[in-house]
Amino acid sequence: MLHEIALPRPFSVQALCESIVRQRNRRLYLHPLSEQSGEGTPCGMWIATDVADHIFYEQKTSSFHQDHIILHEIGHILCGHNVTHLLEEEYPLLADGTADDSLTRQALARTSYTTRQEQEAEIVASLILERATTLQANTLTSTDWRLGAALGAIDHG
Repeated sequence: MLHEIALPRPFSVQALCESIVRQRNRRLYLHPLSEQSGEGTPCGMWIATDVADHIFYEQKTSSFHQDHIILHEIGHILCGHNVTHLLEEEYPLLADGTADDSLTRQALARTSYTTRQEQEAEIVASLILERATTLQANTLTSTDWRLGAALGAIDHG
């Protein structure tokens, strides 16, 4: 499944989201959570509507952790897990890609993932980060390429 998604170069979670939008032909919105609803509330969540996916992620954490939360929710999408499905008629703010705190609190109360699904999504997030790190490490700048080619370390073909 992971080989079917093209990781953008240079890698960023935002660029990956844009790539997934193109591949799935379905909008994807990212919503930072301004406040947690309390202990036991997830730090991220995926909500699907008829026409779009909405990923909510904890805002009050490091950018690396935010990226990992978003990738975890993308893992749920890619694995086709059961999801909290909302109708846009019930939540009109979702139709234009926005969400408010009351919607967020209602949505977060509706989580229904199994432990197995959580583990799978976590593995997908970790594998995406691992692949992205490997790609970044293997990306040569034009100067690196010219130097490697001059030294015979890189094939000209």
